[in-house]
Amino acid sequence: MQKMMKLTIILTFATLTLVSCSKITPAGFWTDFDKNLQIEHINDQGPWGGHRAIHWTADNKETFNTKRIIDFATKNGWTLVDSTQHSTRNLIKWKYMNNPIFPLSHTGFSPTVIPSNSVYENFPRWTSSDAMVFHFETGWVSIQPGTDDSNLTNGFVMVNKDQNEMTVYHLWGE
Repeated sequence: MQKMMKLTIILTFATLTLVSCSKITPAGFWTDFDKNLQIEHINDQGPWGGHRAIHWTADNKETFNTKRIIDFATKNGWTLVDSTQHSTRNLIKWKYMNNPIFPLSHTGFSPTVIPSNSVYENFPRWTSSDAMVFHFETGWVSIQPGTDDSNLTNGFVMVNKDQNEMTVYHLWGE
């Protein structure tokens, strides 16, 4: 029964992705947020899952005001679930294959890096100073490969303490 439900969900998302405009693609609405300040964009949306990482920087502090970010996310269907503070000392531990990463996998976000999780390669970390991470339910599902374990909290926005650097991370599917 769960496998049928999983297949139905994935096929529905795949169909929506193929026949809809970019606003409906997972986290696609973020491409319209402060376009002129966007400096990195990684996007791979396939029929069984996908990932996106978008990074912005600004010269001025408080450009990426957290209220504005949360309002934008909420307006576009993301629901804030939690937020966590992370120090520079902890961020430098977020590495995979000696590269800085954001530790997001199909099991979710965890500040404790799992050494053999290649999904991390999809999520480079550009921010290296104290940061706040906002956790969102996105309306998309992330499923741990080989299981029926699903995760609804799979969208994250990382903002540095000066609020002049911001990154969105999103992982969905299997």
